[in-house]
Amino acid sequence: MTIQNLGTKTEVLNVLPSDVVTATGVGPAIDLLDYEGDIAVSLDAEAGGGSVTYAVKLTECDTSGGTYTDVSGGGFTTSGANAAVTEKISINTDSIQRFIKASVTVAGGTGAGAISVIAFGSKKYG
Repeated sequence: MTIQNLGTKTEVLNVLPSDVVTATGVGPAIDLLDYEGDIAVSLDAEAGGGSVTYAVKLTECDTSGGTYTDVSGGGFTTSGANAAVTEKISINTDSIQRFIKASVTVAGGTGAGAISVIAFGSKKYG
């Protein structure tokens, strides 16, 4: 199923709230129980300085506090050193577990850059 009725039915999910990132971290658990079909997930990251790179991926779990594993097809392209990146991936909520988180790995040096991950999805009923 594709995202439909973008103006009335689509919800915005703040998977990784916009923040300056200097170290590896994980966003909050996002409950997908009420969603169906594809969600579009967007990464927006500014250049981190020096040789800093960001590897961002989605992880999944059946419970909000459980052990998360990588979502198949849920990884963004690792940013180049000191390079900004904007990218979109699509994930089918019907084929993943109930909760997702965004995981960010910072590598390659010291520096900081703002990163955000948002998703757009349609609720089952609404």
